[in-house]
Amino acid sequence: MILSDEMWERLRPATEPFEGIDRDDVELGLAVGEFHLFECGNSVAITSPFGPVLRIGLAGGELEELMNVEKQILNFASKEGYKMVEIIGRPGWEKVLDGYERVAVMLRKAVGYGLH
Repeated sequence: MILSDEMWERLRPATEPFEGIDRDDVELGLAVGEFHLFECGNSVAITSPFGPVLRIGLAGGELEELMNVEKQILNFASKEGYKMVEIIGRPGWEKVLDGYERVAVMLRKAVGYGLH
């Protein structure tokens, strides 16, 4: 088991719009290196690469901590050479995250250089 029960309980609500994704899918993606896990306190996010884009597909926890997780992800994306970070999630995220452009139900941000 890669994810603790607490981590999974934070992520599980984010899986509901995606039919068929479950804990086994997420853990397999992490085990084979297809997904990356980022966490801060009681919050967690899962990303996966899609060409030059790093996608945040699942996240859960407390808003302030998730804002710190987003910074970790942007720094990782910059270090790894990704051009963009995308968030697939609820439209409410666009109210609290600066610099993202609403693209249908996806938010996208260019990756800058240096620490975020």
